[in-house]
This record gives sequence, structure tokens and C-alpha cells, in this order.
Amino acid sequence: MKAIFDKQELLSAIIPASGSVSQKNTIELLQGISLQCSENGKCTVTAYDLEKGFRKEIEVAVDKGGHYIIDAVQLVQTVRVLPSGFVTIEINDKNIAKIYSGKREFELHALPGDDYPLMPEFDGDIAFSIRSGILKDMIKRTQFAISQDTSRPELCGTYFDIDGETITVVTCDSNRLAKITTVNEYEGHENVKNSFIIPGRTINELLRLLPADDEEQVSVKMTRKHIIFFIDDVIFFSRLIEHSYIDYNRFLPENCITKVYLDKDSFLESLESASLVTEDRTMGQSRSSLRLSFGDSMLRISSSSVFRRVYDEIYTKQEGDNIDIGFNCRFLIDALRGCDSERILIRLRKPREGIIIEDGTEDLEGPSSFKFLVMPVQLNQ
Repeated sequence: MKAIFDKQELLSAIIPASGSVSQKNTIELLQGISLQCSENGKCTVTAYDLEKGFRKEIEVAVDKGGHYIIDAVQLVQTVRVLPSGFVTIEINDKNIAKIYSGKREFELHALPGDDYPLMPEFDGDIAFSIRSGILKDMIKRTQFAISQDTSRPELCGTYFDIDGETITVVTCDSNRLAKITTVNEYEGHENVKNSFIIPGRTINELLRLLPADDEEQVSVKMTRKHIIFFIDDVIFFSRLIEHSYIDYNRFLPENCITKVYLDKDSFLESLESASLVTEDRTMGQSRSSLRLSFGDSMLRISSSSVFRRVYDEIYTKQEGDNIDIGFNCRFLIDALRGCDSERILIRLRKPREGIIIEDGTEDLEGPSSFKFLVMPVQLNQ
């Protein structure tokens, strides 16, 4: 095989493709990027780890077609350090890949592409479209609560529930729960009704692949086991997590005893200051918990470590009983960063039950578009 690539065009394919190669699988083929060059001047760049996959077709000047696999890390590192302009990849019958530009030349080991695993068909029974900006926003605001506990595989991903034009996204890691609801702006999907769980690792790669232009349309197709995204000239797909999701609504109680309205930015700024103390691990100490004291139209925030102490006050509008409650400061910060309103509502029941954070705009019409649940920790009296 011998083909001449534009360097930037090649990098635009192999860098995102490297996110879909296997990091742990001992099968050497899955650690590489497949380059399949045809005589018609096209090169199909593919990466596949048996769970998720990437495919993009780029233009190339082909002297001799072929199909080979090159280690993803080595290929990206090599092409990056070559001079700007055109890059030639030439692979001989001994599977030695010579990659060069100008006088700079590298040799890498290649594998024949004949044994590369077959990818699933890029078609599905269900199809819909969504604006890139909406998809990015929903993912970013809920990503923090994806669980890493593989004993609960259904929580190790992002749950999507599509009911006509309404899309609900949920993540939960047992300590936090994030729920975002929005309306799909594209017409023609009123009859689409489906729910599925996308693995967390796929969500991370999808976020990197979504275009910077928030107005760009992303087309989605689904089979029983796979989801396929068509993003510009990229096809990105993944297996779905085949488990039933938790009944998350039962963790979001409505009958709370105390309601507290406050400014989100003031609260977030105070929490980020307090994290200097709660995250202090001097002399091997464990992280300190954060105490929130709600009462008398005031939120009092405090924490102490071996060498430091923090205290702050924020004015609030409160309805209901006074409550002292403890939290992991970082969990609260993550939740507040997912809020898209200037004013928030915190609903509480008891010191040992989680709090609900939602839109606190007092003239809000209809239910809040987001709800975040954060579980408390026990305070040392």
C-alpha cells in the first residue's frame, strides 16, 4: 500500500479514532487504527474495540491500495511530529510501514487488515435527529453522576428516555442523581418512544466528537443493541448497556418540609472557597465534611480540618423548618455547575435524607427542567 495524505486531514481522522481503540484488550488488532485505501482516492479510517467504534472516510492520493492496521498511539505520535504538508504512508510485503514527509521518516510495524473484526451494520429500526448544542448540554450537565461501580452496570452510563419531542437524561452513582429534561427542536419525531443506556466511556468519546457548532444537526439511529451517531462525515457507534434502569423518580420526593431559595453563583463561590478546607489532606487526614445550617433567612456554611477552618453566610428566602445537614463539598459543587438558572431552589426533608436542587425562578411556568439529588454525610457533633 502507498498513499499520500494531507497531514491535517489525516490527523482529523486518526486523533478522534484513537479514542475508540482498545486500551486493555490483549488482541493487538484492537489496539490499532485500520487504514483501508482504495484506488478511487478514498481512505476509510476505522477504530473498534468491540464495544464502540469510529469510522471516517478521507480523500487521499493512492498509488497502491491496501488494508493495514497500525498501532494507534504510535501512528498519532508519528504523524504529529512530521512537517506540515503531505504525509506518505508506504507499507511493504513484510508489513513495515514507512511514514515520511520531506526528509523526516519513520518505520513502524503494521498488521494486515484482513483479520480486522467486522463492525455492525450502520442502520437501525429507530431514527431521530437532535441539535448538537442540546446533546452536548445534556451530557455535560449530567456526566458527573455516572457511576464507576461495575457491580451496578446500569448506573455506569447515561440513561436516555425519548417520548416524542421530550428527551430526559438521567445519571446516578448512588450518592448523586442528575436529571435533565428538554424538548427536541426538530420536528417529525413525535412518534419516537424509546429508552436506552449509553456507557460512560462512550459518552466521553461522543462529547469529544460533537461539533463546535451548536446548531449542527446530529442524526441518530438505533438497533436493539447499538446506537449509531452520524456527525458530519464521522460515524460513531456503541453497544448499549442491556439492563433496566432504576426507578429514579422515587428518589426525587415532592413533599419536602423545607424550601430554600438562593443565588446559585453566590452559593457556588462559597462552596469553592470551602473546598480549600474540605479537600485538605495534610498529614494524611481524611477529607472534611461540609456543614450547611439553614435558618433565619440565612445559610451558614462551615468546615474545619487540622490546620484550617472556613465559615461563610449567604442570604436566602426560606419556607419551613431549620435544618443542619452535612455534605461532601465536591458533590455539591458538581451539581451546582449543572444548574442553568441564576436562582435555585433547595428542597429538604431530614438531615439524613438527600436534598433536591432545581430551578428557583419564582415565576417559573411549569416544572423545573433539571433536578439534582445529593445525598448527605453524617456530621460530627
